[in-house]
Amino acid sequence: MIRHPPLEEPWEYFVVIAIRNDRGEEVTRQVVSVGALQSTEKRTFALSVEVLPAQAPVSANTPKAAAAGSFGAGRKR
Repeated sequence: MIRHPPLEEPWEYFVVIAIRNDRGEEVTRQVVSVGALQSTEKRTFALSVEVLPAQAPVSANTPKAAAAGSFGAGRKR
């Protein structure tokens, strides 16, 4: 939960999600705007992780159309 302090001017809040590998290197980062919160306003949030099976690696002999279609197959983005 993010709770804005009472009697303060509105502040803009963001949630930063950083994904790191086993060596501690940042793989990707996503910044999500929570919005400006007024005095005593609060926001709650939830984090969930979806697991999908790994895709087979694309080889140099794989046609480009087939390779492009295989990414995220069965799931809209």
